Amino acid sequence: MAAADLSGSSFFRHLQCRDLHQYLGSLPSGILDRLYNHPAICLAVFRELPELAKQFVMRTLFADQPVPDTLVAAWVKTEHQKHYIGSLNRLKGLRIWKESSGAVPNRLEMNAIFRSNLKIALCGGGNPWIGSGDQPERDKHARDIPFLDKYSMERWEAVLHFMTGYTSTEEGSAVSQDVVKVLVLSGLMKCETPGNSPIISPAGFQFLLMDTASQVWYFMLQYLETVEGRGMDLVECLSFLFQISFASLGKVSTSYNGLFWFVISVRSLLPRACCMGRRRRELLIRA
Repeated sequence: MAAADLSGSSFFRHLQCRDLHQYLGSLPSGILDRLYNHPAICLAVFRELPELAKQFVMRTLFADQPVPDTLVAAWVKTEHQKHYIGSLNRLKGLRIWKESSGAVPNRLEMNAIFRSNLKIALCGGGNPWIGSGDQPERDKHARDIPFLDKYSMERWEAVLHFMTGYTSTEEGSAVSQDVVKVLVLSGLMKCETPGNSPIISPAGFQFLLMDTASQVWYFMLQYLETVEGRGMDLVECLSFLFQISFASLGKVSTSYNGLFWFVISVRSLLPRACCMGRRRRELLIRA
């Protein structure tokens, strides 16, 4: 959404920071089904479910037949029906559960793709995830965790300083044009006059009041809106991000074949999320 489209109260609606499930629920069903082909994503989605929804998933994970909705309802006490309805709607919204298309009505069945890959994530099997199978040679210039923390915070602060118009001559304080483009397209900054540097918008001031984790997540969502326009596959990019969320802190990974340019973009856009190693082919996981 262009900055010019944001006006009045739309700033606040636009700047609501969606959580993982809200974001995934907004994706087309075809994209969700492709995402569930990756065990890491299925596990990430599962661990963010409400506790009751997790119970529903685990009780039906190994069930080969659709489950009557009356049976599911019987698992929950009457006084907790609000949580039951909320969990049921969450599972349906994420396409984890759906109404059975069989001859018997009022039955629920689990998404077969989700079931298969969650089993892999929980029980083992499948291909190694990023960071789990590669063993690069020992690097005498390896970065430790305190260095990564300091570096990533400095780089993220450079983005925030740019938004407020603060300029610094310190090395590494500049932000890339990709960062500027996302800030403008997301409405966090605006260009009042063509050719001039962008300035912070009312939405940008609201963004500055968020905690760092929410800022990074919101910024990442804005960037993901642009990946297909850059010729990248949204599903593969999301899969990569979910997989590195399970990687070991401070460890180097070289297993991101086919996503080199996305990794380069993430490095410049989100230094709080991960950092590149000394070699361009290595990814140094921060978080």
